[in-house]
Amino acid sequence: MAEEDAEEKWKVLSLTHVEYQADDHLAKVFAIFSLLPLVIVVVFITAFLLRRDLHTFTYGVGVITNYIANCALKKYLAEPRPKVRSVQFEEFGMPSSHSQFMWFCSTYMVLFTLLRLHNTTLWKVLCMVVVLGASTTMSYSRVYLQYHTIAQVVWGGVVGGLGAVLWFTITQLVFTPLYPWVERWKISEYFMIRDTTSIPNILWFEYVTIRGEVNTRKKATARKNN
Repeated sequence: MAEEDAEEKWKVLSLTHVEYQADDHLAKVFAIFSLLPLVIVVVFITAFLLRRDLHTFTYGVGVITNYIANCALKKYLAEPRPKVRSVQFEEFGMPSSHSQFMWFCSTYMVLFTLLRLHNTTLWKVLCMVVVLGASTTMSYSRVYLQYHTIAQVVWGGVVGGLGAVLWFTITQLVFTPLYPWVERWKISEYFMIRDTTSIPNILWFEYVTIRGEVNTRKKATARKNN
């Protein structure tokens, strides 16, 4: 029995394991901030399930493609991380997956904000500052926590940013013209998948539409009671 236990190899599965120096409060903040990509993935899934929008779907496919590209680059380049740790889930660090993920998402959002949204200039600037600030902070935190070198996070940002430009261009020129056709599929109708590309401000449209429907139903109920 003892010999069998000695031969068994155990491996830890963790999505949130981040190490930081116990006496460094800023490192703790950065360690918590490192979970942001996981939060964004959850938001993506939630947003698509609630809105069933084709553009959200293709954006999510872009994020998955970006992740696959990062895994392929890490295996091809095989550049080790700057610090060897007792618990390490990925051996290689070039390019940084956190940096590439964040810069893909933020660059795509900047392009979407500039070219697709019809909000006020102040709102656009605020959105861009937030997403670019988050990506910059993430890149710096990965170096601060000694998970990556400066070069690894820089190249992660370059790959993510260029990937976002390419994916946004493909979405605009290839996917978007196909949305009305995909929307008419039987399976799209069954799952209530829709194309909201032609609506300039979907939040305002939903607000006005729902408020109008609520008022109409209230009036109909009042007439019945009378």
